[in-house]
Amino acid sequence: MKIEREKHGLFYNQNVDIFTLSNNTGMKVKISQLGGIITHLWVPDEKGNIADVVAGYDEIKSYAEPQHFMGALIGRVANRIEGAQYTLAGKTHKLNANVYDGKHNLHGGYLGYNLRVWRLIEIKQEKEFVALHLKLFDQDGEQGFAGNVVVDAVYTLTDKNLLKLEMTATTDMATPVSFTEHSYFNLNGHDSGSIENHVLQLNSTFLLEQKEDRMPTGKVLDVANTCMDFSAPTLLTTSVQEMHDEGINHSYVMDNHDKELILMATLSAAGRQLKISSNEQTLHFYNGHNLNDVKGKNGAVYSRFSALCLEPKNYVNGINIDAFPSNILHPGEIYNHSILYDFG
Repeated sequence: MKIEREKHGLFYNQNVDIFTLSNNTGMKVKISQLGGIITHLWVPDEKGNIADVVAGYDEIKSYAEPQHFMGALIGRVANRIEGAQYTLAGKTHKLNANVYDGKHNLHGGYLGYNLRVWRLIEIKQEKEFVALHLKLFDQDGEQGFAGNVVVDAVYTLTDKNLLKLEMTATTDMATPVSFTEHSYFNLNGHDSGSIENHVLQLNSTFLLEQKEDRMPTGKVLDVANTCMDFSAPTLLTTSVQEMHDEGINHSYVMDNHDKELILMATLSAAGRQLKISSNEQTLHFYNGHNLNDVKGKNGAVYSRFSALCLEPKNYVNGINIDAFPSNILHPGEIYNHSILYDFG
């Protein structure tokens, strides 16, 4: 088990380092101080063959393009906030409107957590795990959000091919908080083309009904026995074909009101299996339909459906929909979100 540190580059005149966490079975992950981005994730298959299973870029400057949020930590609020505003204690807070022609707030705004340089706090190298601890101070008024929020992100890699991400936060003023991680997975290898041969199982048949602009209506739909039902292991070929024009970009509701650590998704392909667990309440499944021949690392070109995202988080636009559980963090409370990526 080891951690290596090297220069990643400059981001707006800030020095950025990148860290490689390695275990003894061939699994390695590269994590940048910029956005806590997972730039590479090498995983063995059942025969021991290694492949990098996340999309990414060669150069740090490419991550400054926020359209795809490749591999990044997402905050202060993951996904969309309708009208790019929210009201708390009688005060309306106007947010950076960075999606749908400047109508809504997406993933925290134009300068969300994905485009911040996180501070290194600690590196741990133990016999059974290695860990990287990053911290971000998110100031009051940043992107329009109220309150100073202190965020900690700890990545832990074990010898059992488990990558754990623990995100915690505190605030000095009531504010909406919902974090996630935005890796694009292709278990064949990031440069292998379509994800149609992947088999996906989601532990829910319920999703948030959406309007045309991807904003929730406030209703939860049961999609059992439709092309959006992945409650049994399902080959993605059919869903990619049936949802080719619209794509899948939906949040599935998990039965997790107590916010316990539960298995949310299982993804399999090419002799590799990924199980994703979280203590949040929804999982966003995005099948990569907006990838538009993106020039990626090592000469790869990411076209439509060449990678997918599975993003645990709170309810989309929960701050503005009374029917949804609250995502408000108050002073004296600790927000805690753990995501487990189990390739064991």
